Amino acid sequence: MITSTGVIILSVQGVPIRLIEVDAWTLLFARGVLSAPGLFVFFLVMERSGWRGQLRAMGLAGVMAALLFALDNVMFIYSITHTSVANTLLMISLSPLFAGLLTRVVLRQEVPRRTWLAIGGATVATLVILLGSLVTGDLIGTLAGLVAAIAIGGTLVVVRSRPSLNLVPAVAIGAGLGGLIGLPAASPASAGLRDWVLLVLLGLLIVPVAFGLITTGPRYIPAAEVALLLLLQTVLGAFWVWIVVGEAPHGATLVGGLMLIVVLATHSVATLKSLERDQHE
Repeated sequence: MITSTGVIILSVQGVPIRLIEVDAWTLLFARGVLSAPGLFVFFLVMERSGWRGQLRAMGLAGVMAALLFALDNVMFIYSITHTSVANTLLMISLSPLFAGLLTRVVLRQEVPRRTWLAIGGATVATLVILLGSLVTGDLIGTLAGLVAAIAIGGTLVVVRSRPSLNLVPAVAIGAGLGGLIGLPAASPASAGLRDWVLLVLLGLLIVPVAFGLITTGPRYIPAAEVALLLLLQTVLGAFWVWIVVGEAPHGATLVGGLMLIVVLATHSVATLKSLERDQHE
């Protein structure tokens, strides 16, 4: 319920982003500086009396999570403002597979054969989407989404490596860092009243609650289950933008996206069944 609620809330963010009429740097700045305090308030509500101890215990894990989330923020905003929402979300959906690869490289844990097969299938699907982006001229935006997926995958690895820690404050710092990166080129005065209403909705409500819940989820459920639930964002996010804004996915995005969702869903279900077998044994 924690992760599902966070994913459903996060799936809505593409709509206000498309409706906000400011440049990418201003959007990055406003989203970052507004969501950082929102995430910290979420952390205080969750931890209550134990928040001081959690802050002191973050250490290197907190630093790594903050830097990775800052990179994710920058790449996500660049991607979603330079390609379709569907393309960006499909790239983001690859983050669990990158988490699996990084787990092998960083934590020296074995990667199951099913994960390698899923990576192969996801690579083919991603190439289809990238070829479509090359035709439509938004390849750089799609590639930025791919970098954002790697950063999210890294953040998930850090969170899973320290399940006793609440790393929401690190995510808050990362959001703030992302906002500061956008500050030099930002133009807050260019935002109108409607823009600021949407920015406040995005930065103080949608992003903090969604990422607070999603960051909390991996402490209680298997990574495969988190990956399966994250697919909701890919489908719902593109659907909301199509319904509200009228942004229909490109043909290559539909083909590659369907392939990608089938591959990732199959992998997640297989992983969950494997975990259940291990528990019974």
